Amino acid sequence: MRTRATAGALLALAILTGWTWPAPRAVAPSVPLVLPRPLPRRVLVVPILMYHRVGPEPRGPAITDALTVPTSVFAGEMRWLQAAGFHAITQRQLFGALEYGARMPRRPVLITFDDGYRDVLWNAAPLLHRLRMPATAYVITGRISGPDSSFLTWDELRQLERDGVTIGSHTVHHLGLTSLSRPLALAELVDSRWTLEQHLGRRVPWFAYPAGREDPVIVALARRAGYLLAVTTRPGEAQSARHPLELFRYEVLETTGVRGLATLLGR
Repeated sequence: MRTRATAGALLALAILTGWTWPAPRAVAPSVPLVLPRPLPRRVLVVPILMYHRVGPEPRGPAITDALTVPTSVFAGEMRWLQAAGFHAITQRQLFGALEYGARMPRRPVLITFDDGYRDVLWNAAPLLHRLRMPATAYVITGRISGPDSSFLTWDELRQLERDGVTIGSHTVHHLGLTSLSRPLALAELVDSRWTLEQHLGRRVPWFAYPAGREDPVIVALARRAGYLLAVTTRPGEAQSARHPLELFRYEVLETTGVRGLATLLGR
């Protein structure tokens, strides 16, 4: 498998030979945006919800339909979260609480979207903005402004940020990282982060493994690439500060609905 020699790939090569990604800017003087050493033993109960698409039924492949939550259903789920006393938090809030013991609102929840679909901007972000619920979008950089109109453009990605959605990386090509060689896997991790940071003008230390494909080698590479928090597709909500790159998530599908969401969250 061959890849073009991008700046991100050169960064990956530098990391493999011992170079370290510069530490990100601080969140606040008391909570530096860098992993502490040693990692604390803290465990926090924070459900992380994994969405993909929000909007009308696409009537396409079955997997696309399953991953598309109807707009009205999504709105009902978000309003149910608020009514049930959940408070949506940002990546930085989770990082500060998990790694440094910073305070979080009662009953926190992290809302995430995978892949970088445009319908998140049109059908999810306006509602979240009105409800003052932050979220995170993990985007595939190789599909941004590409020929497939299903995915966000760079201008739309910036609008998503203005609407209160934090941007994270989901690699360049959405390949299963565990099936790649170490250099190619690291290139996917580094190139996507570098591209996002160059276009958005800010650090992007948040990551989601494509299809949840991770193992100890890939987790170690994600840490070497400078990521601070990374999410898997393994269900659960007990998040460990000792494993910040192996956070659990609950997948929300077309068929989940408010009742299913309440069941996932033990309500």
